[in-house]
Amino acid sequence: MTVLSQFALPDEIRAVLGVSQEEITDLTLAMPLYLRQLQFELSDIDENLESTYLSIAALSSRTVAEQKLYDVMQAFAPYSVGRILLGSVTLFAPKRITDGKAEMERIIDPFSDVKEGVIAAYNSLYDRLRSAYEALGNTMATQSRTWTYAVSAGLATDPVTNA
Repeated sequence: MTVLSQFALPDEIRAVLGVSQEEITDLTLAMPLYLRQLQFELSDIDENLESTYLSIAALSSRTVAEQKLYDVMQAFAPYSVGRILLGSVTLFAPKRITDGKAEMERIIDPFSDVKEGVIAAYNSLYDRLRSAYEALGNTMATQSRTWTYAVSAGLATDPVTNA
């Protein structure tokens, strides 16, 4: 059974967003929703990317290309999940946490500055992940191929004799 921690640790995801364990708990990050969305993104690159990564992760010794794919995935996954969480992270982020009271304040958008950085890093790592996967010799399912066919036919009349 695949779990999100095979791709990204909860502390890594929280570090991307700059939040604490009080704000986004391990139980929240263990929800299947976040793993599924990461799997959707990986299958958009190639339907075999997830299984290729998991096979490489299980190896005790890796080639240079395998190690690069492993490293890039380890960097990409926290940003992918972090990007997903950006939509609801303001609900997780209290303005003030107090002990002994059931009171919590929220600020309007504490992550407005973080969003740009997370999205920029996600886009960069997405491109690196595609490149690392291609370097393993895998063809991308999302690549389109254009085939050009040339056909020849004889002329109906002889251009010299016009017959």
